[in-house]
Amino acid sequence: MKKRISAVCAALLLTASMFSGCGKKTDDTPAEETSINIIQDGTEAPAAEGQDGSVTVTTSFVDPGANIDFGGSETAPEVVTEADTGLPENHEDIVSMIEGGIVTEKKPVLTEYNVDFKTRYGYNTLNDQEKALYADILEAVKSVKTKVKVDDSVTNEMWIKVYGCLYMQEPQLFWLTSKKVVKGKLWYWETDPEIIASMQKEIDAKVSDVLAQAQGKDTYGKLKVFHDYITLNNNFVKEEGFNQTIYGGFVKGTIQCEGYAKTMQYLCDMSGIESMVVVGSNEANDTHAWNVVKVDGEWYNIDCTWDDPILSEVDETNVRYRYFLVPDEWIHNKSHFNINKKISGTQLTYFTPPACTSTKMNYFNVTNQVYSDKASADSALKEKLKSTAASKMRAAEIRVSDKSVYDAITADLKDYASWIKSENSSVTSVASNCDPNTLVIELDLIY
Repeated sequence: MKKRISAVCAALLLTASMFSGCGKKTDDTPAEETSINIIQDGTEAPAAEGQDGSVTVTTSFVDPGANIDFGGSETAPEVVTEADTGLPENHEDIVSMIEGGIVTEKKPVLTEYNVDFKTRYGYNTLNDQEKALYADILEAVKSVKTKVKVDDSVTNEMWIKVYGCLYMQEPQLFWLTSKKVVKGKLWYWETDPEIIASMQKEIDAKVSDVLAQAQGKDTYGKLKVFHDYITLNNNFVKEEGFNQTIYGGFVKGTIQCEGYAKTMQYLCDMSGIESMVVVGSNEANDTHAWNVVKVDGEWYNIDCTWDDPILSEVDETNVRYRYFLVPDEWIHNKSHFNINKKISGTQLTYFTPPACTSTKMNYFNVTNQVYSDKASADSALKEKLKSTAASKMRAAEIRVSDKSVYDAITADLKDYASWIKSENSSVTSVASNCDPNTLVIELDLIY
């Protein structure tokens, strides 16, 4: 089964990419997180950061996101031989099947998925013609059809906008790919409904476990279960089949930003929590994706990708809450840019997300970890460092209420590093990962 899936996946990767991977800008080299700064000796700091013991607090993450890079014209598949790639002998037949529309008579799959697309926030921002196109594409994808009948009134720009909206807002369609986006045509990671159904059963088993953990909790509690599951059970992988999908998020454990966001949205869908995927970029114009969710009538941002740091060595105990239920003010045009815009090729805005203005349900407010003066912040940070070290976790986080307290605490980061090493000998070094935008003070412990 897995061999067949891999074969189809590999073959489809032959198509010229009209949709680039998460965070793709001009190269394909995965980037390590660059906001980790060693502030005490004991392990080697990343080469770019030097060894002089200085403290550098950086604010942006070189971290990928969903790159909505749709093109308006069809291009031919690359010519790649089996000897070059190790692809199966029938890879050309598989590509021909997709491009030739041979699989147009498949029966619909996943008819049991009950979320009504007409309730989607993004869908309801579309005009009537765009809504009709959205519905047509959705039905075609459910039936694994490779063609959608459209007339000349559907422009390339309309197709790009509607397809992009659907592709991001319907996380259950994990077999759909956007490696190529051409008006009236669809491409897939997998085309066999039986295989798709089998993959869905794998997803269902994991989802059932997560929902059981969330049962009986309020919306905040459910979202925290989802957030922690996604960050602790997945590793960021930039280029791999299904890494932009919930199959990657629930089964393979290897996803990129789009996969993180779709996995969160799928869990929200299954729990009746209103949510959406939002795309954008970081300060360096690397594209990104995260979620906007509704809690107790108010909208908040959640970014699971950036709460699951990319490290040179995977740390499966590492989870943080810097971007768990945060308002726009803390991130828009500070760490997250080009909100829900396609920034390459045909530039457009998919839709304007609802404003996130509340801080009431922010993680640090709910857990009473916001401090308004240096003395209380100092005491809280030391307690957090001790408990983090005792449990062999990585991230010790608190939040302060204003920049003056933030500056006072971050001025003494080397002292905190020395202190926790003297308190707990298992800590070999400490890294700073503080953020003046959210006013979160984070020290990462290395053992």
